[in-house]
Amino acid sequence: MGERNGQSDGAREAPRAARPLLRWAGWAGPCLVLAAAAVAGLKLLERRVLSMNAAGGGGAAAVCLTAAPQWMPPSVARRIAADLTPPHARLSDADLAREAAALAAGHPWVRRALNVHVRVLNDGRGAIDVTAEFRRPVARVRRGGDFAYVDAEGFVLPPRQVPQYVVGFHDRQGNLVRQITYAAAAEVRPEWRRAARRIHYVLIEGVDGEPPAPGRRWDAPDLDDGLRLVELVRSRPFLAQVTVADVRNHGGRVSRSEPELRLYAQIGRGRPTEIRFGRFPVGSGDFVISPERKMSYLDAYAADHGGRLAGFHDYIDLRFDHMHLSPT
Repeated sequence: MGERNGQSDGAREAPRAARPLLRWAGWAGPCLVLAAAAVAGLKLLERRVLSMNAAGGGGAAAVCLTAAPQWMPPSVARRIAADLTPPHARLSDADLAREAAALAAGHPWVRRALNVHVRVLNDGRGAIDVTAEFRRPVARVRRGGDFAYVDAEGFVLPPRQVPQYVVGFHDRQGNLVRQITYAAAAEVRPEWRRAARRIHYVLIEGVDGEPPAPGRRWDAPDLDDGLRLVELVRSRPFLAQVTVADVRNHGGRVSRSEPELRLYAQIGRGRPTEIRFGRFPVGSGDFVISPERKMSYLDAYAADHGGRLAGFHDYIDLRFDHMHLSPT
């Protein structure tokens, strides 16, 4: 995700016109229909809810995510909405909002449900509006020949639903106005596939232990420090060059004389560069170089090399009072 918001490093090449968004918006048709129908006054709708509940009637209801984030694939938003809709949901169920909130609390993509509200529409159907904070994937972790995807807090996400491709839409001046992400290449519309770009995830290499099931936090100190490394580079323009956060020597478990944590930078198939980070300080009395100072070294290096970290030196060592570089 080559930017702070996790967007693709390939979003710069995309269809010029935003007009296709109108056609794409059909995926959200049910939600849009429900929202468009909610034109009656609030007090009238409240009276309809009460009367239907009292009479035991009422139509079917379905969850509508009121603010699905732009980084989330439409297919995943639809899946979450379906997952959060209680079985056989009817407006006559007085506990409908509570049931949807309980489903949200246990969902692997939902970090926190902010508001759950039931609306009655003119046609007798209902919308269960769910506003929530969602867990966003920030890194992938190698496990044998497979990968686990985690958010910034280390919660494991459903791997087949993680956004993998992005298509950007630009206005006539070339400004990015919209992005659509996809969990699989097959989801991308044929006319947009040439513009689709892979979303960049830093690979965390060397985490000990096995990941838990999606929706649970992977409690591993080496993963925590790997995610701290990822967080340090996520806001920087060279994120797309950072390919690996290496935690294999976490705590000096392989060698006390080698850096505990490393980053690797590479552009395409070019010459890779090892970034020797060392370790994070432990407590206020630890005199190891601070992460902020280490990153200032890296920022200065990138500024001196045209924004590039990779390709000029075999290693960049950030562990000392001054940045050390390998011979060129």
